[in-house]
Amino acid sequence: MKKYKSFGEKFRNRELPQKSSRCMFRESETDFFSDEEILELLNSLLEAERAGARAVSALSHQSDDTADRSTLHEIAVDEGRFCAMLTNHIIRFNGLPSLKTGEFLNKIMALESFDEKLELLDRGQFWVVRKLQGALSRIGDEKLHDDLMDMLEVHEINMKSAAALRTSRGTLTTPGVN
Repeated sequence: MKKYKSFGEKFRNRELPQKSSRCMFRESETDFFSDEEILELLNSLLEAERAGARAVSALSHQSDDTADRSTLHEIAVDEGRFCAMLTNHIIRFNGLPSLKTGEFLNKIMALESFDEKLELLDRGQFWVVRKLQGALSRIGDEKLHDDLMDMLEVHEINMKSAAALRTSRGTLTTPGVN
């Protein structure tokens, strides 16, 4: 069962922005991010998502359990989808997408046990959720806001999936606490 529209479905007939990111689609006195701040945020998220996509893909290949592999594969697909979405928006805002991969990839791959890698993966998902929660109220571009809201919701779903996976393995701890 599909939980969201595919990247292609969502962006097939997109329009380039005609206004600045401060187009204020909501009636609000919120201090919106400047275009430069948006590009910084998007590139930070892109580097993190790229690291997450590569790490989760590697983890899905390391697992001997079919259900674990399936869950991890779904998360990796989401991470890749968000890399494409973030790249699209960076270009929309006349920015240059970062080619870097976040340090998260090296950190997760340096861990010995599969369970430790899963725990760090969970923390990474939690970091993205916190980053998005803190930024959404300052995004004045409607298309970007909607896509980041989708990204937040999918990361929250994926955190629940990862928690279920870790619970089944007996290794669940609260993200952000350790």
